[in-house]
Amino acid sequence: MDLKTVNIKGKQYVTVNERLKYFREHFAGYSLTSEITHLNENGVIIRATIRNNNGEDVATGYAHEKQNSSFINKTSFIENCETSAWGRALGNFGVGVDQSVASADEVANAIKNQ
Repeated sequence: MDLKTVNIKGKQYVTVNERLKYFREHFAGYSLTSEITHLNENGVIIRATIRNNNGEDVATGYAHEKQNSSFINKTSFIENCETSAWGRALGNFGVGVDQSVASADEVANAIKNQ
């Protein structure tokens, strides 16, 4: 699988956008869903699930974001968390993991929050 990558600190990572496009193009009939498993004043945890044509779970991914932890998270921490959960589920499914399960979006966010 030849997906576009982004270089972060000398290592190549695939963005969630690229993983999602590949998934939609190559896995017709499969689904990617999200569920908030925890939400309070401190943040959110989201679980993303990939299901095959038979409705069976084939991969999951979790993400956690703290509200107000970054400029983006002040207004969009739930959306940011969902994107991260999608990236983890797609990575655990095997999309865009030649270098790392972590997506470029996830690594960039982690570096920014250090």
